[in-house]
Amino acid sequence: MRLSVAVANLLLFFTAVAFAQQRSDLHLFQYGLTSTDQRAALFEDFRYVLEEKMPRLSDELSLSEALPVLKAIRVVPVKDEHDKLRRPSELIGNLQLRQRYWDDVGALALLTGVVDMQGAVPSIHTTLYWGKLKPPLAQEMIDIELPLTGNYFDTTFDSHSVAILYAIANQPDVQCNQFTAIVALLSEALKRAKAIAVQQAALGGELEQKIQQSILALKSECHR
Repeated sequence: MRLSVAVANLLLFFTAVAFAQQRSDLHLFQYGLTSTDQRAALFEDFRYVLEEKMPRLSDELSLSEALPVLKAIRVVPVKDEHDKLRRPSELIGNLQLRQRYWDDVGALALLTGVVDMQGAVPSIHTTLYWGKLKPPLAQEMIDIELPLTGNYFDTTFDSHSVAILYAIANQPDVQCNQFTAIVALLSEALKRAKAIAVQQAALGGELEQKIQQSILALKSECHR
């Protein structure tokens, strides 16, 4: 009896450790081209909206019971001792440093980028580093864009939300017993990618292709 209790406690311990190690943090660095007041204000608008999107995304999907990581997603500002956002060059100035930082902190993704005001509509250009995902994907990062006005700025139907869902679905520790939930997650990501393609054809198409390939790879892996 005592042995059974000890084994049960040990299993609970390892389950808790596994949950604690799930990647859910989005580490946000200082974006570039924010030296003017107007650009700095646009970046702050983006940062606020991104932070607000994460709990809304979890609520909209209704998959958090099967995938608890969805409730844990949060934006983590990477700050210095003066409470200011750190520049990427200080910690992740090259790919090797990004890989090491991503490994060390256990983040889901690292966000760097610039504020772009060259077009008719100002936008945020983000390089989202999602690290080592499941094969066959060898690419460790993706460049995405979010117009700072329009239909999708303050919704979860945007490229940042899609890239984050994609990263969750393709974590190396995703198992076939999660097949139904992961396919549902990717289907939601695909729906959002198709919406993005209406305004941003190239980016939406790229995201659609990645998601479709991911679904096919998961079906093959799990013999479905």
